[in-house]
Amino acid sequence: MATLADQLERVYSTFVERHGDRALRLAYATLHDRTEAEDVAQEAFYRLWRHALRRGAECLSAPLLYQTVVNLCRDRARYRRRHPEDAVDPAELRGSVPALGDREQALVVAEAVHALKPIEQQVVLLYYYLDQSLKDTAEILGLTEQMVKTRLYRARQHLRPLLESMLREEAR
Repeated sequence: MATLADQLERVYSTFVERHGDRALRLAYATLHDRTEAEDVAQEAFYRLWRHALRRGAECLSAPLLYQTVVNLCRDRARYRRRHPEDAVDPAELRGSVPALGDREQALVVAEAVHALKPIEQQVVLLYYYLDQSLKDTAEILGLTEQMVKTRLYRARQHLRPLLESMLREEAR
């Protein structure tokens, strides 16, 4: 019996190491608050651990993790809307955007993505930042693949004017 528990723990630890940073980045990009993002990621992994204890290690999957993170982020955003006095001021978070390469460009891109509607943000983050396929993105968000394609198209259309100035500077 201890062998099964040890095996589950090893599989789970490997899963956390492999997907922990991505889950945290998804939560951060959605919530714009490092502390809340860490709480969401931790809660998502805890829920997956409980699920694995009941169903076995084979139930652990990245799409299930990301779907759990997205749902927990939605819950937090809903709570913020209902309790605005507890909300964090976004101006406090500007300096805490994680680097993605060239710092200035990363900040411009991050701010442009943050300016999108939450539903477009989630599709962009899952598809481009977390390298999820259209099928996996659709499964995580509970959408059809066609709807994911449509939201990606709309997000790119909204991002284009926001990023034009950066693209012009690169062309020089």
